[in-house]
This record gives sequence, structure tokens and C-alpha cells, in this order.
Amino acid sequence: MKKSLSVYAFHICVCAAFILLPYVFSSTGTFLTLPDLNNGHDRTYFGIYISLLIFFYINYFLLIPRLYFHDKRFLYVVIIVLTLLFFLWVSNFLDRRFAEVFETSSVVRGREHWVPSQKFSPARLQDKPVQDEHTILIYIVGVLSSLFFSINKRLQLTEKEKLAAELSLLKAQINPHFLFNTLNSIYSLAIRKDDRTADSIVKLSELMRYIMTNAHDNLIDLRKEIEYISNYVSLQQSRLEDTVRINYTFCGNPIGKKITPLILISFIENAFKHGVNPEENSEIDILIDVEGEELKLFVYNRKVHSVHAESGIGMKNTIERLELLYPERYELSVKDLEESFSVTLTLIL
Repeated sequence: MKKSLSVYAFHICVCAAFILLPYVFSSTGTFLTLPDLNNGHDRTYFGIYISLLIFFYINYFLLIPRLYFHDKRFLYVVIIVLTLLFFLWVSNFLDRRFAEVFETSSVVRGREHWVPSQKFSPARLQDKPVQDEHTILIYIVGVLSSLFFSINKRLQLTEKEKLAAELSLLKAQINPHFLFNTLNSIYSLAIRKDDRTADSIVKLSELMRYIMTNAHDNLIDLRKEIEYISNYVSLQQSRLEDTVRINYTFCGNPIGKKITPLILISFIENAFKHGVNPEENSEIDILIDVEGEELKLFVYNRKVHSVHAESGIGMKNTIERLELLYPERYELSVKDLEESFSVTLTLIL
């Protein structure tokens, strides 16, 4: 509601400034002189400026969306030209009607007859071309301005729609990828008839609920994202037991902060995917630190022989989402060494 009021107030101020523009720094030396409606030129400019202002909004909200953007540009140009001719006619009509170029004089032989007014002079007619040029200039500026704003708004809407489509596609790819890995974890527990299988299924249901209710939002509470990651790490710890040394640490205060859902999990997933082998010295370190509006994620894993020869699409898609959603608001450092792999992400929330 406050945003709408500020927009309306902005339009009102701009319109008032536009109407009063011809009367700023008048010839009398004063900063602002209100229009004198007894003066023909003042009436003409005042009426033309109001008409041009009305036409600006008609052009912006009606003509451009319905004609220009619907391949009816010839009709649009015809209307623009005819409207310009109409404004020129109105400009001359208003000035001619109120300038009192002719006035009634005495009655000759019992009847009125018209004589030229003493106020009339050829010098007044010289002002008309200047007035017409001014009207044409303001009209062209108004038409071009409304076109610029309309095209710019349309490009922004197109960009938003494209971004939403790209994000929907990336999320659709990430979610099945995560579910596949999680189900493999529970399957391993079930094969061993581990007592923690039931608890793991409950945690999986919480993860599923998170994905179903929050994953498609643009922003969610950071606290929920941290709980989601904690459940995932806990689920992996239950599956892997003592075969992998897992250090998971979270510090900071997530309350009141927002983050894009599933923007961190792929880096953590990648560590479990390529850093786990019960027959080797496997080690995974995960640190999430929130300080003010800055979030730091550090994920480290020792390289082991894994059945996954290549990294999955999850991490690649997450990097693409960072580019789309956090441009110039994140730093990503990836260290791919001979014996280890680490990721450091700094994100401005």
C-alpha cells in the first residue's frame, strides 16, 4: 500500500512540474509565475501542456500496448500524426479565440460592423511559428518518452519471465537429483536392517515436506534451510556410521534472514558423493557461518575412489542459479587439488 501511494505521489509531482515548466524563470525575473488565464499565450501553453500530459498516459497505457506491441504500427503512426495535427489546431484555436484580434466597434448607421483591434499587430503573428515548434517538440518528446518507458517495462517483464522459467527448470533438475541420493542412503540402512531406518524415513519425510512446500519459493527463512541441511547431514551420518569422519558446524544467528532454497545443498551433496569410500580414509568438513547479512559456506572432502566419475548436474545448476539470483553478491572459490576438493562460498543475503 505504501509503495502504491509513493508511486501516485511521484506521478502527481511529475505532472505538476511538467505543467508549470513553461512558467519557471519568467521574463519578469521571478522564479515561478503562475499562468495568467487572461493572457492568450499562457492559456494556450497551459491547455496544450495538460492535453499533452493526458495524451502521454493514453499513449502509454492504451495505444502502445494495443497497437505498437500488436504489430499495428502503421495505424499507431497514423494516430500519432493525426493527434499532432489536432494539437497544432487546438494551439492556434485557443490563441486565436482569446487573443481578441478583432473586436466590435461603434455602430454605423444603426448596425454593428467589425474593425481591426488596436491591439493587433503583425509582430504577434511572428510568435505563432515559435509556438508551433514548441508544441511539436514537446509532443515528440512525450511520444518518445512513453515509447521508451513502455519498451523498457516490457523488456523487464520478459526478463523476469525468462528468469522464472530458467529457475523452474533448474529446480526441477535439482529436486529429483537430491531424492535419488537420499533414497540410496535409506536403502543402504534397510539392507543392513539398521534400527535407525525408521528415524531416517521420518527425516526423509521432513525433507520431502520442505521440498514440496518451500523449494519453489523465491526466498525462505534461513532457519528452515539450515534445518534442512542438518537433517540431510544427520541422515548421511546414520547411513555411513564410523566409515567417514564428518565434521558439521553451524554458527551464527539465522533468525530474520532469507535465502533462496536449495542454494547450498548441492555443494554438500557433492562432498558426500565424491568423498565417501568405506575402504579409504574419508573425511568431510562442513562449516556454515552467518555474520550479519553475510553467509559463508565451506565444504571440504578428501578425494577417494568413487563410482561417480563426474560431478552431477546439481552443483552445476546451483552455480547457474547463483549467477541468476545473486549477481555481484556472491564469491565462489573452488579448489580442486590432487588429494582434496573444497568449496568456499560467500553470499550476501
